[in-house]
Amino acid sequence: MKLVYVYADNESEWNCSEWRCAIPARAINRTARHYAKLLSIDDFRLNTALARETCQDADLIIVQRNLYELVLSSMQHWKARDKAIVVDFDDAYQLLPANHPNYAFWNQGIIKLPDLPMQKLEPPPLTQFKWGLRLAHAATVPSKRLADDWQSYTEIHYLPNYIDLKLYENAAHEKHTGVVIGWGGSISHLQSFADSGVLAALKKVCNARPHVSVMICGNDRRVYDLLQIPARQKIFQPWVKYQDWPGILAKFDIGLAPLFGDYDERRSWIKVLEYMVMKVPWVASEGSAYQELNRFGWLVKNNPEAWERILIDMVDHIADYKKEAAGEAYLFGISQNIDENVNRVISIYEKIYRKALGKTQSNYL
Repeated sequence: MKLVYVYADNESEWNCSEWRCAIPARAINRTARHYAKLLSIDDFRLNTALARETCQDADLIIVQRNLYELVLSSMQHWKARDKAIVVDFDDAYQLLPANHPNYAFWNQGIIKLPDLPMQKLEPPPLTQFKWGLRLAHAATVPSKRLADDWQSYTEIHYLPNYIDLKLYENAAHEKHTGVVIGWGGSISHLQSFADSGVLAALKKVCNARPHVSVMICGNDRRVYDLLQIPARQKIFQPWVKYQDWPGILAKFDIGLAPLFGDYDERRSWIKVLEYMVMKVPWVASEGSAYQELNRFGWLVKNNPEAWERILIDMVDHIADYKKEAAGEAYLFGISQNIDENVNRVISIYEKIYRKALGKTQSNYL
């Protein structure tokens, strides 16, 4: 099978496209039986010479998230040429809270760029996104709740984020005094911290245990600024390239994964899965996002007392928690290596391809 992944991230935000496009593409190519290429969404929407050359030979084209304007035209163009079209997305755009940085774009079509007048897309991208789902033969998502949300628009397949272990294998844990409680994420997680109760808990934990520090990683300092703890116990780590991220994770003694609200309930398991392959004990908010991993870590109710209770226990018995994290949790984490699961990825695409083009038997598996 010949596949094309149309990725949406640019270089400065590269992360989602790594997980949903680049990681599976590399694994598919390692099979030497199937082949995958990467194509930018700008090339795809403009139907450049590179896009025409890349897509012409494909059996199936996977388009990542940005289903609006010329992207829809290109999807229709290649669908009319007997290409199976799949949409891949990993966020609940229909549930974005009004204070989310991407709410105005998806729900109102407002585009604000530095030093440029405000632009507005009509109809809003969320409306066009729904058109795109109906246009596609199927979609893939890394959340079961997200799959349930959109089944009425197209055939949705649950396809988890599988991990590329090679990136994490050489990231040695740093030896340091004290205990580092860590978290990394994007600008979309402010409400996860503000409303989950974890901020108040971290304040109490750091006051009670002066050898504890909190490391906040990413491109948004707002979470760091909300932490009301002594400056000597706060660490801000700016955004790093994807390949450098495991080295930062290696500094964590305890990993956090707070969530809040319906939007967060549709998150994938990436954050916790990374902790597991790095043998980092973790604590997360209760809910559907991490429920299937609950036996490998600690899920808490979203109130300060619950967060504080488990974090204090983890800090005070960190050696025991690390030993536990290096056992069954680690083994499950490495079992989610993309190379061990690439046949499942291919089988989903094969099923979509056969149904889209009315084929009755597999030519590939």
